[in-house]
Amino acid sequence: MRDGKWVEAEIGIRTLNILRALERWGIMGLAQVEGLLFAKGLDEGERMCLLFNSKFQGEYSGASYKAVKYLEDLGLIGVQRYINMPKLYNLTEDGRRVLKDAGLSKLDEIRGPLADSLVKHEILTNGIGLAISELLGLPVSTDFERQVMSRGAAGNHARDSFPLPDLWITDHEQPKAIEVERTQKSAARYRKLWEFYRNNLPRTAVVLYISSFPNGPRLLLSRARKLMADFIYVSSIEDFQKSMGTCPFVGYLGGEIRLEKRLDHPQFPHYQRVPFAPPRQSIRIGELIRPASQPDQSAAPLEMRKLPRPHPLTPSPSPEGKAAFRGGLQ
Repeated sequence: MRDGKWVEAEIGIRTLNILRALERWGIMGLAQVEGLLFAKGLDEGERMCLLFNSKFQGEYSGASYKAVKYLEDLGLIGVQRYINMPKLYNLTEDGRRVLKDAGLSKLDEIRGPLADSLVKHEILTNGIGLAISELLGLPVSTDFERQVMSRGAAGNHARDSFPLPDLWITDHEQPKAIEVERTQKSAARYRKLWEFYRNNLPRTAVVLYISSFPNGPRLLLSRARKLMADFIYVSSIEDFQKSMGTCPFVGYLGGEIRLEKRLDHPQFPHYQRVPFAPPRQSIRIGELIRPASQPDQSAAPLEMRKLPRPHPLTPSPSPEGKAAFRGGLQ
């Protein structure tokens, strides 16, 4: 929607993939979008830098910028500006509605703008989560995903009364909670949080801390020793990045835990890769749409055709009428 009016635009595979990523991760920088969906021919070290939102050559002239700018102009994504940080992007309600119409929305709400005090932690956490998901192929979810999807105690109570780890790796044998620690907390706060984890995590679960403040691993291990928290394992952000996520996490008893790449993990992202191109034809966002044929994986945007609009008096949840998606994307 633009200036209160619905605009016409084509929805393609690349468009949907960016919207899907923003729904999942909440907020992302352009470099993270580039590393997730656009980067080709990079080694894991170069891709790791992008996933942590570092600058890259052609940042404001390449395909990723053009695609993101296209979505911004349509109002499907919003721009968030923070002091001493590059522009960040988040999904708008219109963007989520497009995903919902396409049958690709996973969450019932979007993450709103973040306070300045939280945004650096969020981008760092997303960088770690993207590395675990894309480079190691492990199933990882954010705290916001779990809050929205659970609709249980986590959705109805404050974070202080029902704390959730920053990231969660699903593993039937040893589930892993990941805490990203940018600043040192008080001893009382660690005691309260770890007591909660001790009483509520599955018996075989562990908590992996990734510290980015000076002497963080040493301090956290000292706290764990005093509280006899043998489920706490610690590493530094520098070691995590240098090892591509496979560094050892050390416990105060000397044990180690490593994240290992899945043997069946592909070398490329799970998203479909197609070159970005300007729309060849237009459809109205929110209108009933479907591919006219099986999507061609080698070329951007999906070929779509208009279907009859519903009667103007038909009840609908949106100004454009109830939308549906037939056929689906793989």
